[in-house]
Amino acid sequence: MTAPNESERPRGGISERVANVALRLYPLAHQRRYGEEMRSLLKDRPPRAGAVLNLLGNAFLAHLRPADAPAGVVDAADRVRASTSGVLLCWMFFAAVGFGFYKTTEDQPFSAAGHSHPLLRDAHLAVQGLAVIASITVVLGALPLILTAVARARNDASMRRTVLRPFLPLIWFAGVTAAAVGVAHAVGPNHHSNVGYGLAVLWGIAGLACGTTCVLACRRALFVTPAAAVQLRAALVGATVVTATMLAIAIATAVYAIALAADAAALAVQSNGPFQVLSVTVSLIVLLVVMVGSSALAAIATVRAWRVESQLA
Repeated sequence: MTAPNESERPRGGISERVANVALRLYPLAHQRRYGEEMRSLLKDRPPRAGAVLNLLGNAFLAHLRPADAPAGVVDAADRVRASTSGVLLCWMFFAAVGFGFYKTTEDQPFSAAGHSHPLLRDAHLAVQGLAVIASITVVLGALPLILTAVARARNDASMRRTVLRPFLPLIWFAGVTAAAVGVAHAVGPNHHSNVGYGLAVLWGIAGLACGTTCVLACRRALFVTPAAAVQLRAALVGATVVTATMLAIAIATAVYAIALAADAAALAVQSNGPFQVLSVTVSLIVLLVVMVGSSALAAIATVRAWRVESQLA
């Protein structure tokens, strides 16, 4: 029985592309040991939605079980690269739910509750201040590597596409945002609320997709860019500060949620979130779960990088 030619093979669609993205979410050791084999399998047999979800779940579990990773396939420099880019991906999801926290607590009743209850005010200010610190740290930690990559791409034509690729999702998301704003203005303030909620949900999904694509493209550029040990150490220090800040924000958010339920119970049970199907308290709990999960993964990545930091040449 002869093998099918390219035209006879089943063509993969969105599920195959998502599956390939899922493979890139696995720890680096797994990717280098099993990546090509899995990509060939996906090409010959495009996955169903259940298989894609299984890949995503196993990628998450692989990060939680570092002892199961194949040994001897990743050196110290690449381990630091993998860990710092992993922290960046965790921060991207963390920042997304942080924006959700801001939208949940931005209205005037929450400001009034903060004025009446100092613990609410202080917890809210702590979340905002720590978010600014983390954002600045991300930029400062990545800047030396970005400059190195840009300088390398200037002299190496083969590097240009890799270095420019992270900017494409940002440009695309800017276009999506402009389109969403245009639709919102066209519909006007008297539209049905479900239209606005639906538009906000779609915009949020697009933002997460673009952010994930951008981080993965940055990760790819990082691995092909030669970097001095001092630059990798600086990035690792930045990742450590970001991880600590994420943990602190999660604690401040938990304090805010508890204080809101205790001191402003009427406000805590009000409808909130997309389509107003959740209460404020439930919304905060959902956000907190994502914050804790992202912080835990970032902490695991940071600890693994520090274990090999002394081996950097």
